Amino acid sequence: MNMKISRKIFFVLFIFLAVSCKENKELKKDFFTLSGVVSNSTEQYLVLSEVGKSGFTQNDTIPIDEKGNFSKSIKMQEPTLYSLSYGKEYIIICPAIEEEIKIKAVANNFSGTYMVEGSKESELLKKLNKENYNVRLSLKSMSEELKKTDVEKLDSVRASMLEKYISTKQYQEKITKDFINENLGSLTTLIALHRTFDGIPLFDFRQDLEIHKRVLKALEQTFPNNQHTLTLKNFIAEKEKAQKENGIK
Repeated sequence: MNMKISRKIFFVLFIFLAVSCKENKELKKDFFTLSGVVSNSTEQYLVLSEVGKSGFTQNDTIPIDEKGNFSKSIKMQEPTLYSLSYGKEYIIICPAIEEEIKIKAVANNFSGTYMVEGSKESELLKKLNKENYNVRLSLKSMSEELKKTDVEKLDSVRASMLEKYISTKQYQEKITKDFINENLGSLTTLIALHRTFDGIPLFDFRQDLEIHKRVLKALEQTFPNNQHTLTLKNFIAEKEKAQKENGIK
């Protein structure tokens, strides 16, 4: 009698474990995990927003504990881009399903200090962000230097600053184009494509529609039915139609 009961209990446990394992596998197929720490955090949560065709759409909030730690599994229907916001600052990540992404940052300079691992595409964006962060610092330094300049020296300083400004813009254009060319087919190229310099698009479609087409051609090979690919395709079609109607080649 005891032997029969033991066999029944074993059988029930076996079925339970099998179902649990199946559920865990199914869970991993549609999720990625985001965890890490924000040192000296004064916020109670991070905000995760999907970067979609209509802009930023809030996807989830991720609680931060008293030690600055956070962790959450996020459901994702297709490869996409997300912004992760802490206070007024944010970073962009590009996760893949089943990735376990770890992020570390300091609260008072979240976007400037963050480190990411466990996500190849997000690590690529980190490199791009680092270069752009350095450019922003350079522009800020130039602005502050102009404010401190004596009136007598203003003209000569302005000329020097203009030369530095132009070379900085050329540098950012180069590193951004290099990033796109080296990573064609990656969703991260969309972030590079829409980078700005001092608030002005680096690749204005009126002069640089060809680079938009290059990005699209590669994405149609890797993510043909992805919302981001289709959005870019429609954008290019609209701009080409408008140029044709206006007689622009």
